[in-house]
Amino acid sequence: MRQGRLPGYFKQILWFGDLGRMSLEEDKETILFQTLEKGRMEHLKYLERKIGGKAILDFARKNAKRFSRKSIVPFIEAMYSK
Repeated sequence: MRQGRLPGYFKQILWFGDLGRMSLEEDKETILFQTLEKGRMEHLKYLERKIGGKAILDFARKNAKRFSRKSIVPFIEAMYSK
């Protein structure tokens, strides 16, 4: 298994891609966006373990205007701002 391969439950939020070909290294922005936009806590916790809360927080802040819900960034800030 190549490094960065995602668990099967990511198919729920990445239905448009080939999960077997996606990796956290190559598709990080797409995976982060879909996790914040459509994911559940299991998706977020997986990414936290793999890339860290700071990377998630930085991505959320950088892409705040792209999210459909205004509550995403405050939620991520509450989780990962220390």
